Amino acid sequence: MCSEPCKRAARRKSLDPPDLSMPETDMDEAAEDLNRMVSDLLAAVQGRAPSAHLLHHLTVLKRMVTDTEAAVVRRGRVQGDTWDTLAAPAGLSSERLRKKWTEETLTRRLDNRRAARGRGASPLLPAPRPPADATPLPPAGTALRPPTHTPAQHLAGALTSLQRKTGRTLKDIAAASGVSASHVSRILSGQRLPSWPVAERLARTCDGNPEELRALWEAAQRPPDPEACTRPPAPHHHDDAKRRFHTALRALYLAADRPHLWAIRRAAGNTLGVNHIARALNGTDVPDWHTTTRLVAALQGRPADLRPLWNAAYRTPPPDAHGPHLPAGAFG
Repeated sequence: MCSEPCKRAARRKSLDPPDLSMPETDMDEAAEDLNRMVSDLLAAVQGRAPSAHLLHHLTVLKRMVTDTEAAVVRRGRVQGDTWDTLAAPAGLSSERLRKKWTEETLTRRLDNRRAARGRGASPLLPAPRPPADATPLPPAGTALRPPTHTPAQHLAGALTSLQRKTGRTLKDIAAASGVSASHVSRILSGQRLPSWPVAERLARTCDGNPEELRALWEAAQRPPDPEACTRPPAPHHHDDAKRRFHTALRALYLAADRPHLWAIRRAAGNTLGVNHIARALNGTDVPDWHTTTRLVAALQGRPADLRPLWNAAYRTPPPDAHGPHLPAGAFG
């Protein structure tokens, strides 16, 4: 039996407004993780990833769905929803939902999700490696490269494309950039990740754009796990975000060996117009997210990696971002 002081304390606690900050944070983060993983799965499917890679994504996605369900139930209970209210949309009886999500189970599930998110990756599964018998690369410029799945290979592909375009031998490039030929060979084959000074020297020697190479190089430094939350924040300034977004697109285009625009269109399932692709790559337009997803996937990139930049670049800048708009003839 509860003593009278215990009952008074319980009554006072029941009158206090519930603290929604943690459940709302759990909901936001779980939904963000789920959205990112779905985008990654779409990119993997459109990039014709191996079945083992897709199964990895699905396994992680199932866990994220369960994490999100836990966050929804915790939020509902804190807000005062009854088990009947929560069970009906889930197609379960209130008793079954209550037994599934006891307070102990909810706490453990959400604590584990926060811990995994804090580490930037999940210990659930290692990211699968591409099979050793992957389809060989086509001749330069004729079609898109097959999926590589790693930013390090994107960087190697971009440097190889630049070296090939110069028409110079690997030994000439190495001598001109002050790097040993054997080291350059390992970099271009993807066996060695160069330091930024070396990558920059190779880019300049091959008449490449160091800014585009920098985007690929920074991506290659981050963990390859598809769950890793390691993308840098997007710039706050709209113009900076647009510039970096288009730089990232052109970097992927370079890493794909600068395929013909019609090849990109075919890789995107003939769902994109050639003019749309051209305007996105030359910096004229920031396409909608559906178009961006297909374009990035066709270039063997991960759409989720560009989502923060796209969000910042696609939004309409405030009316006074570039000064007041004056109609033609305003000055007489």
